[in-house]
Amino acid sequence: MAQETQEIDIRKWVFRILRNWYWFVISCGLLGVLGVYYYYSHTYKFQVDSSIMLRTSDTDKGMLNAELLQLMGVGGMKQTEDEVAILTSRDIIYQVIKELDLQTEYRKKVGLRWVGQYPKHDLTVVYPDMFLDTTNTGAVISVKARKNDYLVKVKKKRWERSRHEVEDLSQPINTCVGEIRFVVNKKLEVGECFSMVTMPKLSAINAYKTNITAAPMKKESNIINISTVTDMPGRAIDFINKEIELYNMDAVVDKNIMATNTATFIEERLRLIEMELSTAENEVERYKEKHGIVDLSSEAGLFLTESAEYRKRASEIETQLNLVQYVGEFVSDEAKQNSLIPANLGISDVSLVTLISEYNQLLLQRMRVQRTASVDNPVIMQMNTQLGLLRENIVTSIASVRNSLLISKNDLEERFSKVELQRGDIPNQEKEYIKVERQRQLKEELYLYLYEKREENALALASSVVPAKIIATPQMNPIPVAPKLKMIALICLFLGCCFPIGFMIVFDIFNNKISDDSKEYEDLVGLPFGGALVQNHHGGHVAVRDGVNSASAELFRALRTNVGFMIPSTVTNPVILVTSSINSEGKSYVATNLAISLSLLHKKVALVGLDIRKPMLAKYLTLPTKGCVTSYLSDASYTVDDLIVASEFKGLDILPAGAIPPNPSELLQSQRLDELFAELRKRYDYVVIDSAPVAMVSDTFLLNRVADLTVYVSRARYTTTNLIDFIKQVHEQKRLPNIVTVLNGVGTTKKGYGYGYGYGYGYGYGYGHHVNKKKKWWQLKKA
Repeated sequence: MAQETQEIDIRKWVFRILRNWYWFVISCGLLGVLGVYYYYSHTYKFQVDSSIMLRTSDTDKGMLNAELLQLMGVGGMKQTEDEVAILTSRDIIYQVIKELDLQTEYRKKVGLRWVGQYPKHDLTVVYPDMFLDTTNTGAVISVKARKNDYLVKVKKKRWERSRHEVEDLSQPINTCVGEIRFVVNKKLEVGECFSMVTMPKLSAINAYKTNITAAPMKKESNIINISTVTDMPGRAIDFINKEIELYNMDAVVDKNIMATNTATFIEERLRLIEMELSTAENEVERYKEKHGIVDLSSEAGLFLTESAEYRKRASEIETQLNLVQYVGEFVSDEAKQNSLIPANLGISDVSLVTLISEYNQLLLQRMRVQRTASVDNPVIMQMNTQLGLLRENIVTSIASVRNSLLISKNDLEERFSKVELQRGDIPNQEKEYIKVERQRQLKEELYLYLYEKREENALALASSVVPAKIIATPQMNPIPVAPKLKMIALICLFLGCCFPIGFMIVFDIFNNKISDDSKEYEDLVGLPFGGALVQNHHGGHVAVRDGVNSASAELFRALRTNVGFMIPSTVTNPVILVTSSINSEGKSYVATNLAISLSLLHKKVALVGLDIRKPMLAKYLTLPTKGCVTSYLSDASYTVDDLIVASEFKGLDILPAGAIPPNPSELLQSQRLDELFAELRKRYDYVVIDSAPVAMVSDTFLLNRVADLTVYVSRARYTTTNLIDFIKQVHEQKRLPNIVTVLNGVGTTKKGYGYGYGYGYGYGYGYGHHVNKKKKWWQLKKA
């Protein structure tokens, strides 16, 4: 059952849409015009794509010496997401905008489109000094070349504007944004229009940052895809290239910080060792001069040969002690708390080297995060805590390594002393000379080692590899991404269909009138349905005539047939009461034409006007002045024959209501009314009563005793839906006999009515209404 109701609803909407097809044509046409305007007023936008690959530490090691990279403190894999954030950071975006001069956008009107000009433009605006850096509102400037001058309009804010007519654009112009002038790069033709939009610094950064999309090609990939959609592809290509260039420069600077710090440390150590080496050489020279030593004896040479291994080991230990001491002094220096610790100076302890490398990596990461975050950032604070712990661990490890080296040194000296005792016959001066020479050799070896490291570090500074390699240069897709004509056409067609349907839905929501759908009306009322009536296209009160086969006449004949079937079989010479809820629903029109239709069956019919509060039959049918029903009811001297007025239709007599009485309810309750209808039943086959509307006055309910059947008239698009409940209430309370409902005023183009003739509107009868002419075309159809 629900499925059947849904099918009926769908069918109703289909017919409704077909009836109002012109709404859809007009809507689609208007939106089509808007779509064409949109298409030809918006510039084509293209997508520009590029790809870069981030070099990993393994790749770097394949290109540079691994020990050099350790000296620079680089280790571990890069986090692609962090690099994307740096690539699209505000600092880099602003540097690109500044270097490419993108804070002002230049456009020229070509047809309906404002076409962007880049890198060359016909006009260049020159603002006051510091305007671009200090403005927080920006400026919009338009220039139109006229025959004898130029029209310049400047807008700073919504309410701050200035208009200028100048003959020379190169001359200064005092505007609402200050004194500006223009540089004419190309001769302007008459009628050409130009637009220059300057954005505030922050707005420009946000606009370009939003328009640029950078993301990893896939998860855990080192390839980053960069793309943007713009109507100036040349500008987008330059923007992406410059962005990658600045990103590489920024990353190289980060790497060079470590190498620079190491170079500074080595230079300081070299200066100190050079002084110590010079002192040791001077001591050797003075010792030789003092003791007259020219060459060592063969026994001393044998001693040196035997003790070479001890000297070598002692030299290594001494070097390690010096390096550990140097690093310890660097770590303990408060002024260098935020500096990178020199890495891989040759310290042999693996754990200490590992701690220094971890410290340098974490410090470098903090330096990069600080560029886009404040000091109070939780990530920065956490890193500071980790750096403090690592620094404490390094100090502890240095002390441990130093103690270990001292133990090894003492052990070696003890063993070396034993060897010297075995050579007790060697002169004491020879022994002293060996000691002095050994100190000189130690200083010399340390000096040469640090000198070598300085050269390696210099090579690292000179051969820094950029971290981002361009694997796909920025290129424009030649197929525009917007505006798309097919998409615009589909959207316009879709909206063109949605707007009328939406209007119908909204109309239905706020419309409290019953529609001209007879099936819907019949379902709402739930009472016997006599039929639907269209408006008389002839424009007169009489729609039914002998020999006339109009749509309205045929529907009255159908009503006549249906009423005939609904009259109780036990009733002879029935009295048919015609009424409505309110005035102007067409009850008099229905009563008149129903009576005429019955008379065409060669029956004797009486049409009685009992709407005595507002009688209209005499006016509609142009009846002569004679006796009337109210006179009969109020004056016993009147007879039935005094009331009857013969009509132009054979078999139809009319009893007009007459003058409006002061006491209509009392008259309708009088015995004379019963006597009148008893007489009419004897004389006529049918008696049709035109009564008052029941929802406004109670007169009609007083006729319940004389009527056999009630024809209840409602009017489409006029009767309100709340009156449907009133009709049901009247039926449930049996205040009127045998109610048969009729829907009047149905449109003639409604499927099923008018037999395809398409007759127009032409009536508007009821209380207070006169004969209407045929309505205009825009009034013919309503939702």
